[in-house]
Amino acid sequence: MVNKKKIILIEDDEGVTRLIQFKLAKEGYEIVVFPNGEKVADYLLTNKVSLVISDVMMPVVDGLTILKLIKSTPEIADIPVILLSTYSHESIILEGLRAGAADYITKPFSTSELLMRIQKALLK
Repeated sequence: MVNKKKIILIEDDEGVTRLIQFKLAKEGYEIVVFPNGEKVADYLLTNKVSLVISDVMMPVVDGLTILKLIKSTPEIADIPVILLSTYSHESIILEGLRAGAADYITKPFSTSELLMRIQKALLK
């Protein structure tokens, strides 16, 4: 079954990027990767995207900043965003969820769990 849904992955760790790309490509998703959030808003405004997965801590433009930008831009505010982070402190998780994240997953994570959370976010 080919999914045809496009997912943006914003991640600066190449190992994590490869792992997620492999798992999602195997499930039929189209993946577009950015090493940070710097050019993501422009891409989202000109391309149809089903979901954004973003690391929280990255150089240049971090995940919380890009999440807030997405949610404050009416043309793209309905795109669900899942945050990934090694930060498991409650205040950071709550900040992301309050800012509009569909989900927050702490690293390390199970790719099977990530896939289930992606499927759930795409249903909303």
